[in-house]
Amino acid sequence: MNQRFVRNRRAPPRHPRSQMSPTKTPLALVAAGALTAAGAVALALSGPSATAAAGAIPGDLACGAATTATSTASGSSPADATDCDTGTAWNSAAATLQELKVDLGSTQAVDHVTVAWGAGYGTSFKIRTSPDGATWHTQTAVTGGTGGTQTVALPSGVETRWIEIYGEHYAGGSGFAVDEFEVFATNATGEPSPSPSSSSSPSASPSATGTPTPTGTPTPGGSAAWTGQFTGYGSSSWKSAWGWTSTGSWGSGQIQEVTDANAPGDHSALEITYGAGSSAHSCTDCPNPGGAQFYTQLGSLSGGSALASSTTLDLKYALKLPAGYDFGKAGKLPGLYGGVIGQESGGNHGNGWSTRYMWRGANGVANNGEVYLYTPTNSGPTGYGVDLGVGDWKWLADGNWHTVEQLVNRSTGDVTVWYDGAQVASFKGAASGIGSIPFSGVFFSTFYGGHDTSWGPKTTTHAYFADFSLSKTVQH
Repeated sequence: MNQRFVRNRRAPPRHPRSQMSPTKTPLALVAAGALTAAGAVALALSGPSATAAAGAIPGDLACGAATTATSTASGSSPADATDCDTGTAWNSAAATLQELKVDLGSTQAVDHVTVAWGAGYGTSFKIRTSPDGATWHTQTAVTGGTGGTQTVALPSGVETRWIEIYGEHYAGGSGFAVDEFEVFATNATGEPSPSPSSSSSPSASPSATGTPTPTGTPTPGGSAAWTGQFTGYGSSSWKSAWGWTSTGSWGSGQIQEVTDANAPGDHSALEITYGAGSSAHSCTDCPNPGGAQFYTQLGSLSGGSALASSTTLDLKYALKLPAGYDFGKAGKLPGLYGGVIGQESGGNHGNGWSTRYMWRGANGVANNGEVYLYTPTNSGPTGYGVDLGVGDWKWLADGNWHTVEQLVNRSTGDVTVWYDGAQVASFKGAASGIGSIPFSGVFFSTFYGGHDTSWGPKTTTHAYFADFSLSKTVQH
């Protein structure tokens, strides 16, 4: 994420900005926008308006553009947010993780957006772009929003056809409310693109400002020192390119190379199958096998020794979970590891550590994200791992590719996580004590569990992985 600034402004005098009125029709979830139990969503479509309203702001690319939303409350429409009229509003269902997507009709150079919020303003949200309406990239993340009318600058050079507000959390109890979503091209005649230096000056407006992701966190910009694709998976050349080792590997029968036109990288991906009722490889009562595991070794790669001895290492990859994905009770996902294979997990921590991810059901939510940490000095009361930040982010099961990225600092023990380019978790000193244990490589480990069939899915499920990369610094 490369954020330039976020600030609030008062809307120019055009016509009154609406707020959700207590006398309006109560919110009711439209059937087409209902959320599935697994977090999948359906889109409620509304076409472009026939003509721009009289109050249109010059240069607003979104005015009258085709607009869709994850859900829509009764009495409103996604098009109400792009009809050039702040007297109307799109209102979502009373749910988090809502999307308001705009098709600009063709690829445009976009400089900034303006969001006129209603009563259900976003306290945390992202502005994301997509070249095809399927693969989304976070351009700016805002936290601590307090409503009003916000102008959000995008990084320089952004070109896109689709753009969206990705709402994470909202004020009140009735869902997100957007009176108007305006999009401006570079050098548009709408509100001028503010200088990045303006972010250091407080706004004169009485409206409170949204807060960008803290600048004290690691910043992106590192190029990948190693990339791993899945073309030719299992061949000798692929194994050499990955530094693959047979030590500790299992589940080859659940791995299949596939091609996906939307997958990042070279469009190759691994499809992992998890059988109904499956769990860890050690499960003795599971009716079916599921998941897979293998390790890569940096020492086997050209230039890998420099990554192994680095103070920091960043792992990024893409994950796709189909709509309707059965999360079961919990499951593992790949991360980094250091030290000796076999001593980085499973309750045996002589000289190893690992930072895999998990999805974990908690508080009625099945797709909570977390980091599952093992170190020689911090592996929880059972010795089988520490759950860091359960629910700090959600794994999206929508049939789209999403990136997840972690930066581990061996010196400080800090672990930082980004999801779709936005920071979602930071654990200061959580992995302290690993400074003397070098990075070893990628710990590709994914399965349900736990160690018995109660952890597994009710039916056979699949997950997809693509475009792995390593860098000494944050990538995004």
